[in-house]
Amino acid sequence: MFGISVALVVFLVVGFLISHFAFRSSLFWFRSIPVLTLVLLATWPLHYDASTVFPDSFKPWIWWLLGIAAVAAGISFRFWLGVVYIVVVPLGWIALRVSPSGGSGELLLAIQDSLHLFVLAAIATVMAAAVRWQAAKTDFANQDLIASGVKSAQSQAVELEQSRLDALVHDSVLTTLLVASKAQTPQEISLARVSANEALRKLDSDSASAEISSAITQVSFFEALRNRIREVYPSFEVSLQQTNNSLLPELVSEALTEATLQAVDNSTKHAGGAARKSVSLQSQGKGLKIVVSDTGKGFRPSKIPKDRLGIQLSIIGRVKAAGGRVFIRSEPGKGTDVVLEWSPSV
Repeated sequence: MFGISVALVVFLVVGFLISHFAFRSSLFWFRSIPVLTLVLLATWPLHYDASTVFPDSFKPWIWWLLGIAAVAAGISFRFWLGVVYIVVVPLGWIALRVSPSGGSGELLLAIQDSLHLFVLAAIATVMAAAVRWQAAKTDFANQDLIASGVKSAQSQAVELEQSRLDALVHDSVLTTLLVASKAQTPQEISLARVSANEALRKLDSDSASAEISSAITQVSFFEALRNRIREVYPSFEVSLQQTNNSLLPELVSEALTEATLQAVDNSTKHAGGAARKSVSLQSQGKGLKIVVSDTGKGFRPSKIPKDRLGIQLSIIGRVKAAGGRVFIRSEPGKGTDVVLEWSPSV
């Protein structure tokens, strides 16, 4: 039984080290250590025969595992479960230490050991809870910043679109007036009439377009998004490869803005300061494509935890809900590309 127990401990420790450094995903192994320790504590009498005589200096080797297990439980378990663990394990140690299989130690020394174990694990649990709380505050602040960025970019896009329409109205009306003011011959009067009809047609067309779900053109959307990224994330290079005046529904522009800003924020936090970061904006017919790239640390997309809401909800879920597609290309040490695509349904 002793050999099996040691082998299991070594197996879990090696598994934890490999999963942490090779795959950056070690939560399962981290939680397995305190679970195994609890099982060993409960089954400790099976490790020795009842007739075994222990020397006065004997101390069960599981003692050196309890501290690590309690700290691991406090960090990796839910807060309430970690608290239960660091209370139960010291009590279990007292029961084991004074039992024959634990060397029939003195009760007072066993209590002192258990208090030491409890304080160590409690401090680690409180520190882990404080770090998580601070991280949650940071995440909420980032989400608020991104939400504010979405609203700002949308407002700017609408303003740019209105400016474009105002310029169109101005140019069309001004051209018509100039042609009409100079019209003298029947041919020139006919040309002025055609120009006026064309101006009215453009005005009607643009007014109808502006009323469709508060749609904006891709050129206004890209310009507003580029301005927002440059304002908040100046380390990014933003390029406009090609644009057109195809309309973009409000729901789609909001979703793509949020997904792009979230991808840019993720790259800022995880790629590393020395990484080259860029955003490419380009039209593809009536659709569009946005690529957020960096040359940073990279990661394995298949290992993205389900609780990474920034990726799962704000990027993938948001774009898919708007009828778009998301592709994430990344490998450890080879950077990351987040590709957002959208095109109107036929």
